[in-house]
Amino acid sequence: MRRRQHNGRTPALQGPASAPTSHRGRARAALRHPVSQNAIALYAVQFVLALLPLVTLPWMARVLGPDEIGVVLFTQSFAFLLGMLIEYGFGLSGTRRIARERDDPAAMAATVGAVQAAKLLLISVATVAALVAVFLVPEFREDPRLVGFGWAMAALTGLNPFWFFTGVERLRLVALVDVAVRLLITAAIILLVREEGHGLRVLWIWTLGSALSLAALTTMMYRQVGVRKTTSAARRLALTEGWPLFLATASVSLYTSGTVFVLGLVTSNARLAMFAAAERITRVALRVIGPVSSAAYPRVSHMLIVGRTERAQQLSFFVLAFATVFAVLSAVVLYVSAPIVVRLLFGVRFAETAELVRVMCLMLPGVAVGSTLSGLWLLTRGLDRLPTRIAIGVGVSSLVLTPVVGTVAGPLGVAWLLVALETTLAITFFLIIRAKRLVPTRAEILGR
Repeated sequence: MRRRQHNGRTPALQGPASAPTSHRGRARAALRHPVSQNAIALYAVQFVLALLPLVTLPWMARVLGPDEIGVVLFTQSFAFLLGMLIEYGFGLSGTRRIARERDDPAAMAATVGAVQAAKLLLISVATVAALVAVFLVPEFREDPRLVGFGWAMAALTGLNPFWFFTGVERLRLVALVDVAVRLLITAAIILLVREEGHGLRVLWIWTLGSALSLAALTTMMYRQVGVRKTTSAARRLALTEGWPLFLATASVSLYTSGTVFVLGLVTSNARLAMFAAAERITRVALRVIGPVSSAAYPRVSHMLIVGRTERAQQLSFFVLAFATVFAVLSAVVLYVSAPIVVRLLFGVRFAETAELVRVMCLMLPGVAVGSTLSGLWLLTRGLDRLPTRIAIGVGVSSLVLTPVVGTVAGPLGVAWLLVALETTLAITFFLIIRAKRLVPTRAEILGR
């Protein structure tokens, strides 16, 4: 009896009084969790980065016109593809290794040296690809400076050590640098791009912004781990580990960032501008999906390494649910508001973009489900081969079908192609996870 009436209070009086405190305590603890802190930082930066293109892109569209902005965005898409070659999947393989080595500074320094040395080697491969593009792409033959800008942006972006800060879960620092640089880029575009013919100024501004971000983050990284000379064997190991993930990310890039470039080979600059504008608006919505999954990736990897499998399953499930709900809500809002958004941002000359946005927003749930399933259930467990093969198949299909569909059905047909590809990926990844018996149980979800 004394135990039940400790401090003179009955259990009936104790329970209700302590419950709110308990709930508030759990809420505070959840918000202080590293995953929550990193996700909040990423959402803050993504919110800013989502707004900035809605300032710069309409400004460029109105100042430069559809034809010239089509060329600018075509060059940027080429830079994305080259940058993907240099990044090589280290955003996943390097992040995973750093997450496992975070308590070993010497090992982290060795990984940084190996990855950055491998990236320098890959820049030479990208250089050859850029030279070949000069002869094969009509736009580049007419103005080789475009290839130069594409190569420079690719090299600077590819060398960016974002992967390192993701692995050590210092995403708030990266978010701060990213926001500062993007604000400077936005201000420069508004101040310096004032009339038709200033398209090259946009490319200059983007290139210098990439250089500034690279310099800031590289300096911070080496202050933490120090510069360490690497060996050819370590570089080869980094390339070997990153190879499957490079194939996967490269294949994904073919039907995401690369679609603008491939479509630009078979359509006019003006129609390409319409498609690229819709793709950028949809990408703003995609920014709502990515941060929480990116923040959870190193944490889930670390949990699996130390044997906390049930906790990893629980966290992964809640991230999946959160991303999916946000994706569905974003798709609904974007579908309803597309005509108004396009008219306000780009004016009547871009009316065709509204229909493209309404189609592209349908791929948001597929992206949320597919990327989360692949990242948190397969890649964290080192199951790289299956998602890689699937991504390669989808990427090759996109590479083959985009020019054909673009020629026959135009940009709208390509938009439907993207929706079909993303939906197929999401369904396929779920079937793989179920076949591997990795679907979390009810007990794992509830933490029992």
